[in-house]
Amino acid sequence: MFPKNVKQSFLSLCLSCLCFCAFPQVTSIRLGLLKGISCAPCAQLIENKDKLSVQNMDFQIFDSERNELPELLKGHLDMAFLSLETAAELHKKKPGSIKVVGIAQRQNLFLLTSDKSYKNLEDLQGKTIAGAGEKSPAVRLMKSLAEKKSFSVDFDFSIPEAEIANALALGKIQYALLSEPYATVALRSSPELIRAENIQQAWAEANPQDFFTLPAMLLLARADFAKENRSLISKFASVYKDAIQWTNKNPYKAAILAEKHRLGLKLEVTRQALPMANLVWYDSEASKREIEKYFATFGWQAPSDDFYF
Repeated sequence: MFPKNVKQSFLSLCLSCLCFCAFPQVTSIRLGLLKGISCAPCAQLIENKDKLSVQNMDFQIFDSERNELPELLKGHLDMAFLSLETAAELHKKKPGSIKVVGIAQRQNLFLLTSDKSYKNLEDLQGKTIAGAGEKSPAVRLMKSLAEKKSFSVDFDFSIPEAEIANALALGKIQYALLSEPYATVALRSSPELIRAENIQQAWAEANPQDFFTLPAMLLLARADFAKENRSLISKFASVYKDAIQWTNKNPYKAAILAEKHRLGLKLEVTRQALPMANLVWYDSEASKREIEKYFATFGWQAPSDDFYF
């Protein structure tokens, strides 16, 4: 017979094992990803998830913000990537529900045309440009540039951004504002097209004293998750910063992984688009400064301080 204290220790050990089996280890972060170039660095994280300093991550991939956002609001996601416009609107409707961990991408907008006589922005006087939507960043920036340089343009919002590349290639339209990877898709589809303007560069040249990052994609955390997991989020932010740097330095390898892990990206298009995609990392403090500049430039009320991690 075993002594009583030995039997108790053995019983405790068995109960511990049963509890561990019945209740498996919880994932540290449930991260929502969007298909597309914005989340391409996440492919490197998925590929190496067992080697990351942040362990037990669960990556959930969504076709659109419309599908991803409800999962974040329900608490099924801890962190997620959302556009600045969507995040700001969510903060307005549900103040204090999310926190900006950082800016993960700047705007990457380009003017494409088949007009070989094009020389500069002023050549667009009186022309019609296809854009993704009246309130899209592309149209907003082009209107601002037109005002700054004293020329006027018309916009055609009748074509969805995903279809503009094909319309350009078929000659249905002559000018268009496209982000990546749509710009690369268009250029690959027709040798007649040229990348006439880098809108970010044009903005910087037109506003040398007021230049800012033109933030596009944000990494967010649910406010309640952020409150309880500050060190974990900070650790992940460092991991993600490294993934962005690796992706920018290794576009071909990154493109292979993005296709492998089904981020909605084709290898050759991604390889060519990544160097133009403006994948960056600005932490929460820097994000606050850049986002406030962005809103102030267009005369909008900036989100309150509790918008930031």
